[in-house]
Amino acid sequence: MDEKLTKAKYSEWLASLFGACFVAFALGVMFAGFAKPFAPWVLIIGIIMHSWGMYKTHQRNKK
Repeated sequence: MDEKLTKAKYSEWLASLFGACFVAFALGVMFAGFAKPFAPWVLIIGIIMHSWGMYKTHQRNKK
């Protein structure tokens, strides 16, 4: 696979990260009352997904 497709520049990664954070924050504000009972489950799922993604990223970058 072409290396350009598997590695992002730091600025691209940072823009993506902040964009996702702003979207998540906006959705949290919009649905605060409705989603409050689901918040702990969403947090747990988010932590698991993020951990898996970071593990796979570090595993791939070690090679």
